[in-house]
Amino acid sequence: MTCCRECIDLLHDYLEGELDPQTHSRLEEHFADCPPCVAFLNTYKTTTNLTRSALANIEMPELIQAKLKEFLKNNVK
Repeated sequence: MTCCRECIDLLHDYLEGELDPQTHSRLEEHFADCPPCVAFLNTYKTTTNLTRSALANIEMPELIQAKLKEFLKNNVK
């Protein structure tokens, strides 16, 4: 990895275990030498976990669900 931006773009796949072994190793090597990326990774993990927990405890009202489904139906191709 030569670029912190490249690392940031891979964080989701890294945390989900979806990277190929070579990319995973290169990312780990970058983390070993880049404290700012490790700090960003830790913040990303915490934010993701908090968001998942919060959303798991919230039930979306039926009216909002219907409007969201209609919006997606009309706008996502």
